[in-house]
Amino acid sequence: RFPYLCYRNGGGAFLIPYTLMLVFGAVPLFYMELILGQYNRQGPITLWKICPLFKGVGFCAVMVAFYVSFYYNVIIGWAFYFLVSSARSELPWLHCDNSWNTEQCWDATRANVTNKTELAYQGPLSHFTPASEFFHRAVLEMQYSEGLNDLGFPKWQLAMCLGLVYVTLYLSLFKGVKSSG
Repeated sequence: RFPYLCYRNGGGAFLIPYTLMLVFGAVPLFYMELILGQYNRQGPITLWKICPLFKGVGFCAVMVAFYVSFYYNVIIGWAFYFLVSSARSELPWLHCDNSWNTEQCWDATRANVTNKTELAYQGPLSHFTPASEFFHRAVLEMQYSEGLNDLGFPKWQLAMCLGLVYVTLYLSLFKGVKSSG
């Protein structure tokens, strides 16, 4: 949501404080915690027992990692959905003949033979590729949403892919990091 809000409100205005906080706050704190944790052989929560005043830093680091894992696991779920979708005899994002395609779908491989529109190509924002429409209209179904405040119902295929990602992560990590090697 943060990159979306930055884009909607000017974008560049947030670049300066974000870069300053990254350079002077986030990166030094990350490296300090990494070095101290490796030296003491402790995790982020137990590491900060050396200075109880900063014990909240360890909890914040765990919470940030927890939230970031949600984000990346959703992206891995999308990739898994694409992998399963690519197992068909013909890729669903290959042409503009699908039910989710719009009239702005531009099939560059067939020029004007199978396009739903007879208009000439007028740049990247006038037409969309079949792959782009597959992701936005068939996978995410963004045409049914009015924005970030209207998320709609979960798609069962994506929920199942996300569940498989979490099961795979659990099975690979439940005995500890040492066993995954």
